[in-house]
Amino acid sequence: MSEFRPVPTTDREACQRILQYAFAPETGPVPPDPDGDWPPSLFDQRGLYDGDTLRAVCKLYFLDTTVRGAATTVGGLGAVATPPEHRGQGLAADLCRHALHEYREADVGFVTLWPFSTPFYHRLGWGTANTYRRFDLPPSALPDPSTAGQLVRLDADDWERLRQVESASAAGTALSLRRSEAWWRERTLADWDDDGVPYCYGYERDGELQGYVVYTVADDANNTLSVSNFAAVDEEARRALFAFLGHHGAQIERVTLQLPPDTDLLHRVDDPGAVDCTVEAGPMVRLTDVGHLERLDWPAENLNCTLSVSDPLLDRNDGLFRLSVSGGTAMVDPLPVADSAADATVDIATLSQLAVGTHGVDAADRLAGLEILDESVRQPLADVFRSEPVYLDEFF
Repeated sequence: MSEFRPVPTTDREACQRILQYAFAPETGPVPPDPDGDWPPSLFDQRGLYDGDTLRAVCKLYFLDTTVRGAATTVGGLGAVATPPEHRGQGLAADLCRHALHEYREADVGFVTLWPFSTPFYHRLGWGTANTYRRFDLPPSALPDPSTAGQLVRLDADDWERLRQVESASAAGTALSLRRSEAWWRERTLADWDDDGVPYCYGYERDGELQGYVVYTVADDANNTLSVSNFAAVDEEARRALFAFLGHHGAQIERVTLQLPPDTDLLHRVDDPGAVDCTVEAGPMVRLTDVGHLERLDWPAENLNCTLSVSDPLLDRNDGLFRLSVSGGTAMVDPLPVADSAADATVDIATLSQLAVGTHGVDAADRLAGLEILDESVRQPLADVFRSEPVYLDEFF
């Protein structure tokens, strides 16, 4: 039986070797860098042990965000890695199971991750939370309107101003991050991935910060400017930031941006044909417990139905549940399978997507793992599980 526990300082190098092999094998067996704090400040390092042998590792983040319009903490499961000599033994699934248990014990109802393989994590009960659009264009393609404010250079000491814009820009969007001071200093505005310390510029109007952009410039053939974070509280700020990026035409040949799926950048440029746009699957999300539905804020609608939920990883979520919603409050009661017939069947991945707002009921029925068995519950389910904007953009 493997044991899931924190990775102590004595196993730090073993942990880093596993991560290096999993995520940067092209660098060769480089000795780990002994500098830096241990344990890390932004995440909890966990390992799966067989006796004293470290067989697999992961990182547990605790992220401040919103779900169904209410502030909450969600888990961020990162850097799940198993060395090649221990692969093919189901250790990654065991690691995820243990991580979900720890999050549930910490009263965290949702766990997100950026998958190395979407099918792999879907088999473990995660569903895609949101898509995003990636744009690649020459700076000359960006519009250059006149604006009333000014662009200013910012750094990590401006994190409180940046977070105010972040929150205002993402209002009404589920899973949007509210980064802590440590995250701004050690992640967003730091060289955490060896791509260089990013630049950060903000757009001010009447002394108030209205938007910001975080980016790096690569030493490649096109001197590509890559935007990692972009936020604006209104249309003028958004246009000013696009113009600012366009003004780099003497230095760079390409700009890349990652933006929410509802962005309308193609409608802002004079020549959409100059812009390459791809839609990509983003992070995934999963409930730790069906009972966490009781903790969410729901529309003031009435629902009384029986759900048959399938969960490939957690037995407690695999079975029959009575879901009742009244006055914006839900109640979830496990039922003996023999006691009643299900009104609908749903896998845990799809139920997670319904819970955060990725899908409404019709989309979940059409595209995902929801099957309505009693048509009388379709509309009540749709009234409760309304789709909402979902966008988690920060990689971890």
